[in-house]
Amino acid sequence: MAALLLILPLDHESLIYLTFFLVLILSGLGLPVPEEVTLLLGGYLAYLEFVRFWPTVYILIAGIMAADLMGYLLGRFAGDWVERRISSSKIASLLLDRAKYYFEKHGEKVILLSRPLIGVRVLVPILAGHFKMNVVRFFLYDMLAAIPWTLFFVSLSYHFGSGIDLIIKVRGIKYLILITIVAAIIIYAARLRRSLNTRD
Repeated sequence: MAALLLILPLDHESLIYLTFFLVLILSGLGLPVPEEVTLLLGGYLAYLEFVRFWPTVYILIAGIMAADLMGYLLGRFAGDWVERRISSSKIASLLLDRAKYYFEKHGEKVILLSRPLIGVRVLVPILAGHFKMNVVRFFLYDMLAAIPWTLFFVSLSYHFGSGIDLIIKVRGIKYLILITIVAAIIIYAARLRRSLNTRD
């Protein structure tokens, strides 16, 4: 994501929206960039007036929902195939049984409460599809979690950016600040990827 934003023409608002949308879909499919990073960056770019606040919120919500729906469909149509492949592993089978128990007992709560859990929230839509949760019900509860989540992070960076501007008058060096943020995202993503590779 960070590399895309570095080469993205910041005067083209629609390209920034498209990038946000695509990055959130890739994050939902396993790209090691937490969606919080994209939401915070969206709010900060809105503060810097590269994009507008409400269209940014709507695009980010749409990106999250599209990614989760893709995960749901993946679980719905490929979940049985994956389960057959991992059924020989006792640990994987045990974890799948526990997940099924939680979905049967707390279906909607699992959707609502998994949003803040970075590793879990990618799996929840896939498991919801695999366990044949009603797609409309899944979509509604996922949206109930995604809307306040997105609004919180976008608003946080939007208003925090406003505070920075009042204190140190950064508007004249906003490109430098943006490059610094993007560099921090690159470093964070590289470290996260390295730590995931060492676990494997």
